Amino acid sequence: MKKRKTFGQIIITAMFIWSALLCHFEASTLREEGDFSNAALYWFFGFTAVLGAFRFKIAELIYGIIEFKNKYKNRK
Repeated sequence: MKKRKTFGQIIITAMFIWSALLCHFEASTLREEGDFSNAALYWFFGFTAVLGAFRFKIAELIYGIIEFKNKYKNRK
């Protein structure tokens, strides 16, 4: 299941992180201006960008859980 990371995957991951940082700074500015609803939206968007950056680790975790469930189901 170990995949070699390509240059494109590394660039896209870096862009997800950059996007999350931009969303955080914009949300902080909006919060200081008193626009809490838009700030919360930007923080949500930043959070989803962080999830996008960790997409391969999340997939590994899900595959591990599925594999564990299948092993446990087969023991019964």
